[in-house]
Amino acid sequence: MRKTWKKGTALVLAAALCAAALGGCSKKDQTVEAKPVYSLNGESVDADLTTFLLRYNQAQIDEAYGVMMSNYYGQSIWTMDLSGSGMNYELTFKAEFADELQRLMLAEEHAKDYGVEVTDEEKAAIQKAAAEFMSSNDEETLAAMNATQETVEKALTLYTIRAKEQKEMTKDVDTEVSDDEAAQTSVSYIQFMPTVESEAEDFSVELTTEAETEADGAQTEAETAAFETEEEDKTSSADETEALFQTEAETEDPEMAIAREKYYAMAQDALDRIQDGEDFDTVASEVQALGTAGVYVSTFTYGKDAEYPEAEIRDAVEGLQDGEVADSIVESEDSFYILHMDAVLDEEATQERKDEIVEERKQTAIDMVYATWMQDETWDTDTEALALIAMTDRVYNAPEVPDTEALTEAGTEAEAIAETEADIAAQTEAENIAQTEAE
Repeated sequence: MRKTWKKGTALVLAAALCAAALGGCSKKDQTVEAKPVYSLNGESVDADLTTFLLRYNQAQIDEAYGVMMSNYYGQSIWTMDLSGSGMNYELTFKAEFADELQRLMLAEEHAKDYGVEVTDEEKAAIQKAAAEFMSSNDEETLAAMNATQETVEKALTLYTIRAKEQKEMTKDVDTEVSDDEAAQTSVSYIQFMPTVESEAEDFSVELTTEAETEADGAQTEAETAAFETEEEDKTSSADETEALFQTEAETEDPEMAIAREKYYAMAQDALDRIQDGEDFDTVASEVQALGTAGVYVSTFTYGKDAEYPEAEIRDAVEGLQDGEVADSIVESEDSFYILHMDAVLDEEATQERKDEIVEERKQTAIDMVYATWMQDETWDTDTEALALIAMTDRVYNAPEVPDTEALTEAGTEAEAIAETEADIAAQTEAENIAQTEAE
């Protein structure tokens, strides 16, 4: 039976480790005595520390994505080849963890280079947080993680040193970012994605019997009429969209041809209403409220070098001013779009991008330092010992209701430091994977 883990008071580095009560489901006969796995310059990295950090990171991945991936794909995240590299995620995760652990060790080794040391106040906070962690967990869970007061304190000390050190590494990074470099555009859209699984609402447009017959394979003049507007002075963009639609309709299966006609008609009807003076947001809300499958309302936010959304969409809104709507339906990725320019320069999104660029510069500076250090170091892995730390069984469950106690003063300060560095490599990788799968 799996128990749950609940978050407690924050530790000195909230982004790296939180004081949590972890509920374990591992059995005593599953616990393997920790053996040295990694060594730096011939000296073994503490085995208990390695196992503790690896297991804790496992718990974070399981909490954030394990259940979701298992429910969606019907198998453990650790057995899946999420990267397409031919390796299951357990091996990918362990490889990333090794890099993370090596950086922690190197940060400790070079602490004096940056004048970094752990203060008495920080030591006291670390001891308190470690004690809370130990007292919050049962013996079975602690044994599964090879967790002791000393081990947890060591882990927190390493994270504290690294955070302070990386703050020094990045203190000279340029934090000025121009609007031109970070500029973000926001475009709202109504998407009509044809689907044959639903009976699409036709709004005010009726399909002709001839058009339905054409969908079965016999091309008629009625099909062209179904897609032409009443205006004779259509723009070239509208001509291209209609021509493409007709060409695809000639070759696709009959049911999809009918669906495309219906969804195009819905899109045209909604665009007509907007062009007749109705508010875009009002029309979008009403269209969405119908609950038609394949009809979505959302927003694209992108910069000048963006590859998403597709070029057809970016080109269609080029030159629009705030509040304007593209004058014709845009087809992209098998969907029809009505596009509304929210903001040519979205100030909030632009500021967020500026912050991201600064963080990217800082991470680049940090990576360069570690890369230089690693050239002069020897890092070895005992693959047999690493294989004994199996991750295919989910050991922990996330809490239903996390404890949201306020951070201590030391914790708050350290959390701010942690924001200057990327999250734990394994966790970051899993977030990227989850986002890619969601898209």
